[in-house]
Amino acid sequence: MTTQITDPIAENGLSVQRRNYMAALSLAEQIMSETAKMPTSFEVLVHPWAPEAAELRFYFHHDIPALRQFRDDQMLTETMTTRADGSVYIEAVRQDDHPVRVVAWSLASPSPSAVAA
Repeated sequence: MTTQITDPIAENGLSVQRRNYMAALSLAEQIMSETAKMPTSFEVLVHPWAPEAAELRFYFHHDIPALRQFRDDQMLTETMTTRADGSVYIEAVRQDDHPVRVVAWSLASPSPSAVAA
């Protein structure tokens, strides 16, 4: 007796999450092997409540020039937000057809004038 499967096997949430973890890890390996500026750390995020939303987060500890080089190398789009304490959160993001969102970020210390105020 043989069994023929004509319909694709339905994916459950765990296999979707696993597939997207593997896609994120593969992309991280590619990025890390090509980048001229190494991040301080990076995270791979694939939450069980959103298994389709894989994310790589690269952190550059108070290193804005390295973040911007990474941004240019990876073709990311940068935004800056000034926080209540005067520090600046800088984030560069890419989300294209790839299932993995790429984020690079850093914090800039508050300027002396912001600290005095």
